[in-house]
Formats: sequence, structure tokens, C-alpha cells
Amino acid sequence: MDPVQDLVARKSYPKAVELLKAQLARRPNDPRLRLKLADVLILAGRGQEAVGGLMALADAEAADGFAAKAIAILKRIEKIEPGRRDVEERLARLIQEKVRRAPGPAGTAAGGRPELGLEEFDPSADPLASGAPPPEPEINPDPPAPVATPTADPDLEDLAYVAGTETDAAAPRAVVSTPLFEGFSRDELVAVIRGLKLLTFEPGDVLVTEGAPGGSLFILTTGTVKAFVKDARGESVKVHELGEGSFFGEISILTGKPRTATLTAATSCEVLELDKATLDSITRSHPHVLEVLKRFHEARAQDTVEAIIRNRP
Repeated sequence: MDPVQDLVARKSYPKAVELLKAQLARRPNDPRLRLKLADVLILAGRGQEAVGGLMALADAEAADGFAAKAIAILKRIEKIEPGRRDVEERLARLIQEKVRRAPGPAGTAAGGRPELGLEEFDPSADPLASGAPPPEPEINPDPPAPVATPTADPDLEDLAYVAGTETDAAAPRAVVSTPLFEGFSRDELVAVIRGLKLLTFEPGDVLVTEGAPGGSLFILTTGTVKAFVKDARGESVKVHELGEGSFFGEISILTGKPRTATLTAATSCEVLELDKATLDSITRSHPHVLEVLKRFHEARAQDTVEAIIRNRP
């Protein structure tokens, strides 16, 4: 077990803080360590001491293009200082400045392809239209467990999601943008940021279930999740794996249709959730937000993976 995790598990928070500070002295720019230190400070009842570091880290993530990660950090700050409102404005400005500098059309991820989410499969599309052979599916040997009830606060007792090695810290970070944010004005972006909730899931937890009603959209900020659909034989087949920055669930929140796949956490995960009630409240004063969501979904609704699986003999 990681020494810091071991200390946290034993509630030896002062020793964990000192160990993390020593690690940060060697790797001062490692965002995982900076977030880990803030989380342990919060556990130790020293939340105010963590705020400055979280503010700086949120600014850095937003300026580097990691908008969803920056917002997840903001949600930690809000739990410590609930009445604080200046951080959303600052993050919105930094996110928009990064969008203006970023190459490529809005609504696309790295490489120019719309970022794939959970509910962007098109069952009516020609599964071989791209000319590529169908992927070999991964059969899920066990049916997904019932949907877990996520916690509204991060499970800081288990810090695996921010643990890293010196090799990891030295490696370049891929820019994981969430193009959804590119379509909003400053005021709209602030409204959406304020409406998002931070949830956590552990490996094996089910985020959404195929066929169930859906009333939320999600942005994956930390970790990895797997998407499964049922094939013609009723078996759960893996059709995709989603990484940090992935956005999913907008079909259900836009149309009321049931979920088209089951999504399970492959690792410890953090997600930002926007539920329908909050979205409806936002769109009453900012109707353009709904238009952006619809355009964003249409730009991504070209994937045929589910069609490939459903049409297998």
C-alpha cells in the first residue's frame, strides 16, 4: 500500500501531511500530489489551509485546458467555503481563454474527432460504413451489480485516484479537453459550473444502467469507466472504454429516453453531474445552453460501435 494511503487509513493525518509535503518538495509541480495534500488537509480538519493550494491548482488546470478537472477542484473549495463565488468567474475566464487559443474546431477532441460518450451510438447506422473491421468485443462474464449510490463528497479515505509515481509525474500529460464548454458564453459557463455536482465511484460501481430512465448528464474528471450493451443473446458486451474528459448521458436528459448502455467504473472515478432539474433551471435564464447541448450531441452522434454489437449474429 502507498505509505500515504496507509497513514490515512490509520487516520494519522499529521504524518501523512508531512510525508506529502516532503514528496512535494521533490516534485513541486505534480498536480496529483498537490491535490492529494489538499484532500488530506481537509480530512485533518485543516480545510482553510488547503484552500490556497486548491485555488492555485484549479487555475493551473483551467489554464492548461483541463476544464473538468478544474471544476472538480472548485467543488472541493465550495465545500470548505460554501459562500464563495469568485472562483467560478475566474475559472470561466481561464477556460474561455484556453478555448480561444486552442487549435481545431469546437466540439472535437484531440485529433479532430468528436469526443465519444456513452449515449452517442447510432443503432440505425451502417456498422461497416467506415470500412474498418468490427472490433472484437469483450464479454462481461458477470452482469453489472446494481447501481451504486454515489457520495456527494469525495471518498477521501481512499486516495488511490491521486496516487502516482515519480515516473508518472515526469510523463507529459495529454490535453484532455471537454469541448462542451467551448460553446458557452461567460455567463452561461458560470451557470453550468455552479450547477454541476461532484460524485465519486469505486471500481465495479455502476454509474448508469442500460434501459433505466436517465435524468443526468456526466463528465468524467478522474479515472476510467467501461460501457456495456446487451447483444442479441442478452449478453453484456463491452463496446467502449471512457477516459478523463469524456462526456455522456445527454440523450436521456435531452429526450427522456432510457439509457442505451451500462457504464461501470473500471477504477476509482470522480464525475461531475448535471441533473435535469438543475439544467431546466439554468435554461430558463440561459436558453442557449440547451441549444449548445443539442449541437454538441449531434456533432458526436456518429459512432457505430453499438450497432456493430447489436447486429452480430
